[in-house]
Amino acid sequence: MSLLISACATDNRLTPAQVELSGDGGEVNILWSAIQRPAPLPPMDHAALLLPVHFGGSEERIFYMQFDLGHPSTVFYSNKWKAIAEKYQFVNSVDKFAAVNFKLGDMQVLAKNISIVQREGDGVDWNKGSVEVIGTIGADLIDGRVVVLDLKKDIVQFAREREGLHLASSKFQPFSFSGRRIVMPVTFDGEEKTVMYDSGSSALSWISNEKTCQRLAKQDAKPVVYAIRLWDKILTAHTVETNAEAIVAGIRLPVKEISYIQDIGFLQELAISSLGSVGLVGNKFFLGKKLIIDTRKMEIALEE
Repeated sequence: MSLLISACATDNRLTPAQVELSGDGGEVNILWSAIQRPAPLPPMDHAALLLPVHFGGSEERIFYMQFDLGHPSTVFYSNKWKAIAEKYQFVNSVDKFAAVNFKLGDMQVLAKNISIVQREGDGVDWNKGSVEVIGTIGADLIDGRVVVLDLKKDIVQFAREREGLHLASSKFQPFSFSGRRIVMPVTFDGEEKTVMYDSGSSALSWISNEKTCQRLAKQDAKPVVYAIRLWDKILTAHTVETNAEAIVAGIRLPVKEISYIQDIGFLQELAISSLGSVGLVGNKFFLGKKLIIDTRKMEIALEE
């Protein structure tokens, strides 16, 4: 099972990429990857949020990048990037950094200093039917912009302004974007707290610590234990059913499942607790909803 929780698993010392959308923005369709989970957990049809990209005149070959707002910088995966750079003769690339413009759907992305990170796996399968995930689109792409994750229609919208992208009744609340981490206010377990949102974490709904999971587990519910991959590490997740609810931007949401990750390490636990005092939420928590993130006005809203 592959799961990216970049808030606690990646090296934040990567050189910041220079990535921006050219023009006012647009929208792009989401492709979800799927995984099986151990019984009694149901299969996860929304395991990773992938967006289509292509390079210059190579429209005939669509690649995908994971949209990971838990990661501050856009990166390419070395095993994929080497094959792509050779195929399209990209000369403005070295072993550690890439400078190449590409298209996200129909939108032009201007990019410099994209870090090339080591990943396991093969190069590109040039069969047009294969789904090739070549990198991660990070929170740098939305810095100073508005992004709408419409997890009802399975589209992502990018814009300079949020007008026309939300209902008049939407309740916008301030959030923190320090270090390009999305930390939002939430009412959880009857208290006003904050939680970090990581769109790179889809298979888990709510990640907290062991003590909280045990306290909020349904009566007689038994945790399901399984392996997860966090970039280059294999760790163990413990997931249990819960009746807990949370309120985000005036919308009440059932948590349904709460998890903790064994052996994640003291520093990673400290990072999560400092960014979001009650943990981290993934895409599963917002399925069927529309999340609007405005990094210009530093406000966030949620629609049913």
